Amino acid sequence: MKWFWRIFFTIALLAGWGILGYFFMDFTLGSSERTEPVAVEIPKNTSLKQVGKILEEKQIIRRSYCFGLYVFLKQKTNLQAGNYLIEPDEDIDRILEKFSKGEENVVTVTIPEGWDAMKIANRLEKEKEDFDKEKFLDLLNSKKPKYNFEVNIPQNPDRPFKLEGYLFPSTYDFPKTASEEEIINIMLGQFAQRVEKLKIRDRLNQNEPEKGMTLDKLVTIASLVEREGKAKQEYPRISGVIYNRLHSTDNQKLGIDATFLYVTQLKEEWKDIPFHQLKYKQHPYNTYQVKGLPPGPIANPGEEALRAALEPEQHSYQYYVTKGDGSGEHYFAETYEQHNQYIKMSNANQAQREQKN
Repeated sequence: MKWFWRIFFTIALLAGWGILGYFFMDFTLGSSERTEPVAVEIPKNTSLKQVGKILEEKQIIRRSYCFGLYVFLKQKTNLQAGNYLIEPDEDIDRILEKFSKGEENVVTVTIPEGWDAMKIANRLEKEKEDFDKEKFLDLLNSKKPKYNFEVNIPQNPDRPFKLEGYLFPSTYDFPKTASEEEIINIMLGQFAQRVEKLKIRDRLNQNEPEKGMTLDKLVTIASLVEREGKAKQEYPRISGVIYNRLHSTDNQKLGIDATFLYVTQLKEEWKDIPFHQLKYKQHPYNTYQVKGLPPGPIANPGEEALRAALEPEQHSYQYYVTKGDGSGEHYFAETYEQHNQYIKMSNANQAQREQKN
């Protein structure tokens, strides 16, 4: 009978370890309660181990130790590259199903930093079959919020698109079957990740970069920085100029060309008006005529512009003008007189470049 008990205890021990292993795997491949969707990008040629690490970093699974083994046991090793939106109620099995079936048919679309919603819609219409541009633009104002930050975006009738500024610029592998709303949510998911990465919520709560700053104002400033700047190393300095002008005691306006240029694509009758006359047109987005920030972002800023809006350079500059030498850099001035001198230098540089060409 000894052999019987040996076999019995061996089987019981193996069963116990198996049950323990199952619960351990179930725990590590689960996550703490998620309340928002999470955007996940699986680049091409990503290994199973790397996919597991991505899911762990996004806090979709607790640990990636058992991910490869679990995928092998489930026979779901053919995971496809792409941009995915993981809903709060989706478990590991549903996620693997999403990664391995139906999402491999993707269309790659690059959205450059500083593009506005209209340009993004035009690019998507060109690159993606069955894309409804008008529906996409309408959803930017009407779709049901999926992320917490959407709830706090102001309802301002002067804003052409409520979600302007929040469509994060990147290269996306959108599923060919993705709807207009799914595309928007994927892009918003990437924005939400940058908010977490830069700890924007925490810093706003700590009155950074200043008391009274909101996420929407910060994104608006970042969009101005993105459209005004060409050399990224200047972003914090340009941001500092914007803050200085906002806090000017002599009723100074921002006077940013990019704000009234934003309007030219919204108002057909503005498109044929000479550039030098546009600054005199009355419109809430024309910062030559209206003091303070425009009603909302004028473009969709990237991470560096968001960081610059959050961490403006401290200085006394009030003006800047492009150097006109092809470098994309600017001259910065503290006084209007100095600014006028730099304008002359800029014009001279530009004329010299044109002569060479």
